[in-house]
Amino acid sequence: MKRLLSVFAFATAFVFCAWGQQNADNPVLMTVAGKPVTRAEFEYAYNKNNNIEGAVENKTVEEYAEMFLNYKLKVAEAESQRIDTLTSFITEFRSYRDMQLTPHLVDQTYIDSIARSLYDKQVERIAGRDLIDCSHILLLVKQTDSDDVKKRVEERADSIYNALCGGADFATLAKTLSQDPGSAARGGKLPTIYPGMTIKEFEDAAYALQPNQFCRPFLSTIGYHIILVHDRKQFEPYETLYPIIIENLKRQNIEEASAKAKIEKMMAQTGKTREEILLNTLAEQEKNNPELKYLVQEYYDGLLLYEVANKRVWSAAEQDINGLKQTFKKNKKKYRWEEPRYNGYIVYAKDDESAVKTVKLLKKGVPEGKKVSEYLKETINKDSVVVIVTGPYLAKKGENSTIDNLGFGDTSREIKPVRKTFNHIMLTGRRQKQPKTYLDVKQQVLTDYQQELEKIWVKELREKFPYSINYDVLKTVNKH
Repeated sequence: MKRLLSVFAFATAFVFCAWGQQNADNPVLMTVAGKPVTRAEFEYAYNKNNNIEGAVENKTVEEYAEMFLNYKLKVAEAESQRIDTLTSFITEFRSYRDMQLTPHLVDQTYIDSIARSLYDKQVERIAGRDLIDCSHILLLVKQTDSDDVKKRVEERADSIYNALCGGADFATLAKTLSQDPGSAARGGKLPTIYPGMTIKEFEDAAYALQPNQFCRPFLSTIGYHIILVHDRKQFEPYETLYPIIIENLKRQNIEEASAKAKIEKMMAQTGKTREEILLNTLAEQEKNNPELKYLVQEYYDGLLLYEVANKRVWSAAEQDINGLKQTFKKNKKKYRWEEPRYNGYIVYAKDDESAVKTVKLLKKGVPEGKKVSEYLKETINKDSVVVIVTGPYLAKKGENSTIDNLGFGDTSREIKPVRKTFNHIMLTGRRQKQPKTYLDVKQQVLTDYQQELEKIWVKELREKFPYSINYDVLKTVNKH
């Protein structure tokens, strides 16, 4: 019972938000299944779609009104089926709505306090010491290496040091000789270091250097290092680093965390639920931002429409094999090809025997419900993969080089193997002048059948639900 009441409260509150501000400046343009649609909502949809190339196909306001009416009728049908009360629908809708409301709930004081806290912790960690920009060359030494190995690595490190003393370029040597793959590609360049960031031996050696100085090789727990210091600087003031800290926090979703904290604070202060606070926020924001109102309404309607249309038209058409066959039969002339297609598979085999065997097998047909790869694994490729098959294809000349050569006899086109060892290539299938079944032009047939079901559905909806359009108001769209 509680669940039903909460769903009803949600629906009622949302409808209240969606129907607000119906006045002389925003008259009702149409009524669908008892619900008013204002001129402003219609204008939002019309202008938004009119700015997307091809979306409304240069339709007039009157033509678009008919489309919008059909859209709202489908939404009414979804509501009559109580799709809007499903937990899955409510969860998805609220997730989107909350995402739109997040920018309006951001608490900058909360974000600034996090930024200041991070800065202060870093200041404490640095303890007044410099930040160092440096590069290094690393020669790895394992703890288990013998003394002879360690000695040879030490000698290599000394020779690099001597080369640097002789004027060799540090970055060039780092790129070619350093065994730290992360920094070697950047000429040995490391991220800015500060106290406590790296191992003690490295930190001590780095802080003993001044800008443009490099050290003698020294041994750490991972190997021999040579460090070149580029610059030393004091930690910058909070005001200077603030934009960088904020940008990093935004990448870590601080605004969402801030909004969540603000909502929890408001819940504690007012005793209201999270949902009540979000609905109040939406209503408040809509007063000054009508587009937010219609954006949220659009998503609400769109979710409903998708669910009901998928069930009534899109999936229904895909699953109705008999309907697809009848559509193909009625419109055969429409689906005629101007040039033939090759319908079949390309067989790539390691030897002629496997290729011929596979062609014979596929001519008998792949068992219904099985993929070609599964069928071959049960037959030809039991012990090892000796054959690879791609397809099925329905290709006209120019779409596939191998089919052009083997299927259409165009020797100027290259036969392309999928792998070097699978170079025995054959086709299995047939060349067709025209489509034989709906499967040969399935996407076209499916689209046509869906459009046919759509027309029938819209006719039913117009008979089922009351509706009206105020044509006097329609004439004022974008003209007031």
